[in-house]
Amino acid sequence: MQSRDFDNILVLTPNAFGADGVSTLSRHTLRALAGPMSSAGRLELWSLNECPADAREITPCPVKYRFAAGSKLRFSSWGLRASIRANRRTLVVLMHLGLAPVALPLALRGAKLAVFLLGIESWRPLGVWQRLALSRAHVIAAISEHTIQRFVRANPEYADRDIKICHLGATNLSASTSPAGHGNFALIVGRMSSQERYKGHDQLLQIWPDVLREIPTATLLIAGDGDDRPRLEAKAATLGLGGGVQFLGRVPNERLAALYRDCAFFVMPSRDEGFGLVFLEAMQAGKACIGGAGAAAEIIADGRTGFVIDPADRQQLSTAVRRLFLDSSLRDSMGHAGKQVVAERFTEEHFHRRFRDLVGLPQNGCG
Repeated sequence: MQSRDFDNILVLTPNAFGADGVSTLSRHTLRALAGPMSSAGRLELWSLNECPADAREITPCPVKYRFAAGSKLRFSSWGLRASIRANRRTLVVLMHLGLAPVALPLALRGAKLAVFLLGIESWRPLGVWQRLALSRAHVIAAISEHTIQRFVRANPEYADRDIKICHLGATNLSASTSPAGHGNFALIVGRMSSQERYKGHDQLLQIWPDVLREIPTATLLIAGDGDDRPRLEAKAATLGLGGGVQFLGRVPNERLAALYRDCAFFVMPSRDEGFGLVFLEAMQAGKACIGGAGAAAEIIADGRTGFVIDPADRQQLSTAVRRLFLDSSLRDSMGHAGKQVVAERFTEEHFHRRFRDLVGLPQNGCG
């Protein structure tokens, strides 16, 4: 498929302007597509859950944004209307399997369909509409080998399907203008959802008394928010962690960049991560990382750029955390190696090239 064959590209996503992984991937994808479509053709992004007030510039290239403000009926109606004019010169990029019913009419009319498999939404048996959409997909891309394995385990009939790996790239965070500092704190960044308690917050709170007994000044900073935060704060209080654990809430990009810059190391012992962009952001800042086995192992080189541990093994996690707090030379060595890995394989520009290759677009752009 040559780029001149596309005169209309539609990106269908639940969200594009948030801090979550789907939003970040949607922005990266839009920038990857924007350049090849800047001189001719039409590029649109449809957001199911957002409204115009949420929008901000993603790329200087021309993009038409449509916001359904949470209305599945409105979002579906756009798909039906667009299917009337869809043909083989239309490319539809589906950012979440939950939107498969909207993409299907477009694919049935001849549009080329590229589908992303991200995380837990693709690790369960597919529904009828999702199966029909995937049967019409020209490209299925997963953000990690781990996601492919989990997807096939839940849907073994896809074991022979050619699913491409398209690793993500580190977000280019705005450089912090605050004075540099080097705190004796570990950092975790991620939402706290009562429906998805897999990031590792509980495990970190449980081992922190052990950490404080050996390193009384060690602090855990928790960036992010969500409906599970009150429970976790209460748990920290029950464990008597006091100032040893601090909940920061959602932080703006500049503050986040400063946290990555100043932390001793980054830790997220997740057991169900589809990929883990936050590891790349920390490595980009030159920090060692501790991650859970699974997708994190595709980013973190165990023993070289950080540690890959079993999140269920309390002793293993505690040992890794205490070792990085106590050994600054090891932290620095791992951080330097991780920064080099990101520069060589995991920048956003690397993702742009990988994705453009998958869908047959040229390697140029303004996005």
